[in-house]
Formats: sequence, structure tokens, C-alpha cells
Amino acid sequence: MTIETQMMAIENANVNLETMGAMRAGAEAMKNIHGSMDINKVDNTMDDIRDQMDIANEISEAISRPVGMGEELDEDDLLNELEELEQEELDAKMLETPAPSVYTPNVPSHEPAAKGRVSEDDEEAELKALQASMAM
Repeated sequence: MTIETQMMAIENANVNLETMGAMRAGAEAMKNIHGSMDINKVDNTMDDIRDQMDIANEISEAISRPVGMGEELDEDDLLNELEELEQEELDAKMLETPAPSVYTPNVPSHEPAAKGRVSEDDEEAELKALQASMAM
């Protein structure tokens, strides 16, 4: 073993000794602090705090309720009433909407001209003339 290694081991042992002393002092301090505390006392105190918070919430709810309204209003009834009013308003708007005008063209009162027949006769005459010229 070299001197350097021995010095490092001594320094390490000294650090460990100081660390243990600090940890022991911390443990003693925690014992002194917790000496008067008991887990049952802590649980009882926390239960008391929860109870007082519940009471405070109940008081806040009681204060926030409307006064003089008589019976309490049911949200479902209010929503149903709102839907009925909205439907009535929609129905009224639908009845006020004018019917669309329907455009219908006038029906002709006279017979269509026989124009198609005239062109057929012209074609037949041309065909006969062509046949006659080919027969020569």
C-alpha cells in the first residue's frame, strides 16, 4: 500500500465519521421534535380538520341557496321547458315563412306547326328525283 492510498483511506474514514455524526444528530433532533407527537394524535387532528372543512362547506352551501324561492327548481324541468319554448319559437318562424312561388310556363293555346312534315316531304321528293336520275 502506498502512502497516497493510505491518505485517501484515512480521509474517507474521516468523512464517514463526520457523516455518521451528522446523521445521529439529525435523528436525535427528529426524536426531540416528534417526542410529543403520536400518530394517533396526528390522525385525530386530521379527522378534526376534515370534519371542520365539511361543516364549512355545508355552511357555504346553505348561505348560497336562494331565499324566498319556495320550492327548489328541478334542472330537468327547466331544460324541458326551455326546449318547449324553443320549439314553439321555431314553429312560429316556420309558419311566418312565405311559401316559395312556383313558376309554371303558359300552356300554348294553338297546335304546333307541321314543320317536321314539310321537311319529310322535301326529302322524299329529293330521293325520288335521285332515283329517277340513276335509272336513266
